[in-house]
Amino acid sequence: MLPIHPGLLLERAIAAHGSDPDHFHREARMPRKLLRMVLSGERPISFGLALRLGRIFGTSPWVWIAFQERFDKAL
Repeated sequence: MLPIHPGLLLERAIAAHGSDPDHFHREARMPRKLLRMVLSGERPISFGLALRLGRIFGTSPWVWIAFQERFDKAL
């Protein structure tokens, strides 16, 4: 089974949040290009981004770090 990049999980979370990438990047205060790279699996979820995601989604940033670490270990 192929590992799931956390960008796919983020994409689903954004949709469940009632948003889309074109609007979410502003809420997350990050460049649109960076968000697109994370969503496409080209960039990892950094600690700084995990902090922002935790604040926006009401989760611990460690949830996002764990998703990224699990993906990295599976490669």
